[in-house]
Parts: sequence; structure tokens; C-alpha cells
Amino acid sequence: MLKPVTFLLLGLMALVGCAPLDQSDPDRRNHAMILLQNNGLVHDQQVRSYVEGVGQRIIGATPAANADWDVYVLDTPRVNAYVLGSGSIYMTRGLVALANSEAELAAVMAHEIAHLVAEHSAARSERMEQVERQVLSETVLADMDDVQRAGNRIASGFAAFTRQQEADADSRGLIYLAEAGYAPQAMADFLRAMIAHETLEAALAQRRFDPAQANLMASHPASAARVAAVQAALPTNLTGYMGRDAHLDVIDGLIWGADGRNGLIRGDRWIDPVTGLSITAPAGLSFDVGEIVVRAGDAEGRYISFARDLSRGLTPAAYLTDLWLPTMEADDLRGEASEVRNRVINGRKTAYVDFPLRSLQGPMTLRFVAVALGGEMLEFIMIAPAADSAAMDSLFDTLQTVRILPRSRLDDLSPTRIRVVTAVPGQQIDDFIAMMQVDRLARERFLALNNLTAGAQVQAGQRFKILVQ
Repeated sequence: MLKPVTFLLLGLMALVGCAPLDQSDPDRRNHAMILLQNNGLVHDQQVRSYVEGVGQRIIGATPAANADWDVYVLDTPRVNAYVLGSGSIYMTRGLVALANSEAELAAVMAHEIAHLVAEHSAARSERMEQVERQVLSETVLADMDDVQRAGNRIASGFAAFTRQQEADADSRGLIYLAEAGYAPQAMADFLRAMIAHETLEAALAQRRFDPAQANLMASHPASAARVAAVQAALPTNLTGYMGRDAHLDVIDGLIWGADGRNGLIRGDRWIDPVTGLSITAPAGLSFDVGEIVVRAGDAEGRYISFARDLSRGLTPAAYLTDLWLPTMEADDLRGEASEVRNRVINGRKTAYVDFPLRSLQGPMTLRFVAVALGGEMLEFIMIAPAADSAAMDSLFDTLQTVRILPRSRLDDLSPTRIRVVTAVPGQQIDDFIAMMQVDRLARERFLALNNLTAGAQVQAGQRFKILVQ
């Protein structure tokens, strides 16, 4: 049980923020893991040099200034950041693109360095071990309802523990920002941008999102309460460098979203622009495109991912039993598996098998699915609460959406990019919204991308980000 508990907790935290990182060999294991999970590094040298320069400036204003630091930009659309004890900071391409000024980018780095200075990662890892021991002790001889209640109580305590670390990192980060000559206000600005981004992502996935509440398991919870706390802590009458124009100059032309190497996202659909393979995300979920795996998950415990491999001439059932499942460690799959079930879905041979799984969110069902697709095999992993058959059905119904699109639908597919435009006299917000080359929610996307409110006014010379293809 210990390994599944750790797997689900770390997996969920990796979706929403910085998971606790192994401090035993930070220079190799953690660096390799971060690169693997985030599509490697951005190749744009201008972006890399810019972010590194911002990082070195903020580092020089911290207690860690005498250490040797490396600053990296990860080539993933996720909005996230990491720091390693060996002196490495990682910003994602999605985070750099979402920021609207150099000071906002510096604010994230100041926050991450504060975690390291305060040794939060080590404390969080220790707390993780305590959580695992407590789960084990509280679920011995317990029935499933007791397991779920214990898991909910322990998870809530862990989330409160991490939120206190976030508040501490915010306070320290404000000091570092001011010492580096940046405007401390930028920290509150970026937190608001995060809330706007998460609200938009929820709307795109047609799921509920309450900006007044932080995600229970989020390691970087950008809640309204956190914004208010940062705003209240801002030094009075203290200004500083914002660097909006410098930032916009660098990100003009930067890819927004998936870069196409492992498919593109259009609306709720993932599409491979080479083969035409297309899969629609379950209702309430949004696909996140990784270098190898495409995945989606929510706070209610639903998770789905898929990858592609050669079928090697095997049937889906044989692929499951003879090739895929034997690669799993014994501790990964505990409990008695169901029998392998065979189906034909939209003319495609399909096989799947279920395993019981325990987690901090209660009993779960883990399903492995193999779908034959010509000479390839689609590998799906699905996880849903064991007591909610409708949740698993909503994931399994994704198989009904597997399609091969005609070439005519693929010719114009290309990555979405940021373009920076300058307002001329007489232009209004609606003029820029009309420039957005997106399939839906153009107004909401424009406002979130530029961290604007609905009633924002346009001034001549003002610069905005739009999305084009």
C-alpha cells in the first residue's frame, strides 16, 4: 500500500505544483527527472539568456548569493517552477509566457529561492514520510470507509503544512525582490495572473473552479487569501523596476501550449498533425501534452493518460498480459486483478484490466487499456474512485472519440504562438480580442493572458499579448 499512496500523492502534486524532490542525489536524479517530465529545455537562446539574467539578478539579492546557480527554462506549456538544493532553478515555458513583466518572473524565482533558503523541501520530504507512516497505522484492519476518512484527514493536514511554507516563501520573496530592485507588487500581480489562468483552464475544461479556495493538494496554491496576504505585506511607498516592455520583447513569438512534437491541442481535442490521430478529453478535463505521455487529471481523483507504442503483432489482450504489465514492479500492482476483458470499440480491438488501489483520496480503481491502431498500440491508464462507476465510465468513454482525421483537416495545424501588438489611438479591448486566433472563449483568454479585468481601458502605445497560429 505504501507505494500506491506515494504514487498518487506525488502524481497529483506534479500536476499542480512542485512535488517534493529527492535530495539524495539532486545533481543527477532530480535534474534528469525534471527534464524527462517537462520535455527537456527550450531551444530559443534569447529566452534562455533572458531568464538566466533575471535569475542571476534575483539570486544576488538573496542569502544564497555566494553559491553557484544554474537557471533553466523547461519546454513545457505547464505553468510551474522548481528549485533544487544543488542550486538549480527551473522555470517552464508556460510560466514565462504567462508573466507580463520581468518583475513577475523575478517574483517566482524569489519565491522558489526562499523555499531553498528555508529548507522547505527537506521539511516537506520528512512530512511526506510522516504522512505515509500515519496512513499505514490508521488503515490497519480498517474498512474502506475508514481508509477514506483517514486519508482525507491526513491529506488536509499535509496541505495546511505546505500552505504555511508557501506563506513563508512569499514573505521572504518580497524582501529578495526589493533588494534586487524589482517592484514587490509584481508578486501579487503574478498570483492574480495564476488565478485568472486557472479560472480559464477550468472554463475550457467545463469544470468548476472557485478562486477563493486553494486546491487541497496544491503545493503552490494561488488562492484569493494568498493574494490578499501578499498584498497586505507589500512595503509602503516602495517602487521598483517592473520591466514590462523588456519581457514582452523576449516572449514575442514564443509558443503557447503544446509545440507539436507529441501532438497539438485544439479545443478539447488532442491531434497528431502527422498521422491525424485524434482523441477528445473527458468532460471536465484538459489534456496536458508531455514529450511521451498525454495526460489529464482533476482534484476529484480522475486521471487519464495515453501513450503510443508498436503493437509487435500482438493482440491487445496479449499486449497487456505478455508485454505491458510484466514491466510493472510487483509493488506497483497490489490486490487481485480483474480478468482481462476484450471489447471492440468503433471497430478497434480493445482489452483492459482493473486493479484495486488505495490512496489518500480513498479506494481507487486503476485500469490499463490497450487499443489496437494499425501497427501501433495505444496504452491508456485510467484512475477513478472505486465507489464512483460513472467517473471511470467517463474516462473509458474517451475510447469512443479515437479518430483518424483526413489530411484536409491537418494542413493548417501549427503551434499557437504569442504575438505582442501595440495599441493605436481609438482601439478598444474588443479590437484585440478579434485578433485572437482561438476556437472559443477568445475574450476570456485575452483577459487572462494579459491579466486584465473585464472593464480595462486601452491607452495608445499600450502593448498586449494575443494568440495566433
